[in-house]
Amino acid sequence: MTKTPESQNIRPKDLDWLAQSLKLAEALSEAPALETLLKSLPTIALEAWPAYHDVLQEGERGEDFFVVYKGELSVWRTAGKTAAREVGRLGCGDFFGEIGFLLKSARSATVRTESACRLFRFPAKEFSDLLKRHQALDGWIKQVAYTRIQKMFRGSGR
Repeated sequence: MTKTPESQNIRPKDLDWLAQSLKLAEALSEAPALETLLKSLPTIALEAWPAYHDVLQEGERGEDFFVVYKGELSVWRTAGKTAAREVGRLGCGDFFGEIGFLLKSARSATVRTESACRLFRFPAKEFSDLLKRHQALDGWIKQVAYTRIQKMFRGSGR
């Protein structure tokens, strides 16, 4: 079941947490992480999702990138099979959507909320600009994507 999330106000402590989660604090020593994020990502959104809703669906087009602020999500793949199987779990500090973002391709999995969740959503264009400015973050996101793609083709989970 897909639902439109409820938009939430982003507080300074939310952005500070996000900067730490994405390891931006290390790369942004010249300015406070909050200030840099606000300048870099003016349309970042914090969304509230109820339990048991699909945030992304396998096969759909989409390039936005997500970071889990609160809650638990499950990752499901059909990969040409008749029934989907759970291949992973995501929690606070994890991210998803990176494969569709990096490859500009259809979503490789369905991501479903298992509890009420709060998620940061990064618009693809702005996230791409952020990665161009922060090579360490770019490398980390690509490494996680590479590992997840390898596991998908081997048939294992997260």
